[in-house]
Amino acid sequence: MARKAAADSGEPCFLSGAKLSAAIRRVAGGRKARCAVAFWGKGSESLVSTAGLPSDARIICDVSLGGTNPQALIDLGAPGNRKLRCVDGLHAKIYLSDLGMVACSANASGGGVGFDKPAWLHEAGTLHASGSSAFAEGERWFEQLWRRSRQVDDNAIALAQSSWRPPSPPARVTRARNPLSLLDAMAADPARFRGVGFVLSRGTSTINHRDDTAKALIAEDNARPERLLSRQERSAIKRWSVSDVFSEWGAADVDAWPRRFICAHLGGRGGLTYWFYERAHAVIIDGTEGMVLARKEGALRRSLGLAHGTAAMAAADASKLRALHAHVEGDGHRLLETPEKLAALLGRLELDG
Repeated sequence: MARKAAADSGEPCFLSGAKLSAAIRRVAGGRKARCAVAFWGKGSESLVSTAGLPSDARIICDVSLGGTNPQALIDLGAPGNRKLRCVDGLHAKIYLSDLGMVACSANASGGGVGFDKPAWLHEAGTLHASGSSAFAEGERWFEQLWRRSRQVDDNAIALAQSSWRPPSPPARVTRARNPLSLLDAMAADPARFRGVGFVLSRGTSTINHRDDTAKALIAEDNARPERLLSRQERSAIKRWSVSDVFSEWGAADVDAWPRRFICAHLGGRGGLTYWFYERAHAVIIDGTEGMVLARKEGALRRSLGLAHGTAAMAAADASKLRALHAHVEGDGHRLLETPEKLAALLGRLELDG
């Protein structure tokens, strides 16, 4: 007798390649489909359509990061489809229906799922049964995100059109103009920093910020069917170093916050410092105030092949960093979730030379 599928038995099932694509197609084609998937490409309407028309599927996508084809939005029924919505900075890939949940790395694109030909990107994910606690948590997360989303209207389509970056071959690597400059290195070779964000911050978080964040994280965990935070983790959150608390950010920033990031901090006395971080916890308080707890990660600098110390790099980049901070003086901070976004901002400010 064939072994029973892990997802059918209630256990999560790891999938990759063609098996992952097949699971995405199956789940997205189920009843009450809900897809919180960042990027949608040509042919993606086939995942959730019936006779060429959108089904009852609810979709949340991103139109700000340049990965969603604006024609795909129109093919999905925009601007008239009220079940097609967007959240700026969304980077998740979650497919839900009565047939289960797929949580994975694959966007609804030719490279991620494959439409007219097999997907060519190396994707992986997990399949969870509709009765599992992970599925219930995924449903809850989707509904919270849905309440914060907005319809893909004419303005959203226009934003997608201005942001759209069609897939292209990897850019030729160029040499950084200043070998001490971290900014030059990121702009010259974004692929080297893939998955690493860049944060401009200033000022100092307070003990109250830390305590409010800890309280919200623990309350959120208490509301889960199964608690994820151990007693030790709860204790660590309550004692988190205030200097590693990123407070008063927007909800969209927290949704897009990368796991690894570099912080360029402007101190109260005007000093500039670089810090290398890994995101540990994130929460949105009262639906608007985003908070992130991070851990300093010195190994990240070494893994990126940066031979110089943070002080030397900050000194080399001082004039450019001051210009970047002056550009965001209104809110005091800015998240650039990809090195490409940092390079684009440097170019707009003519700081890439």
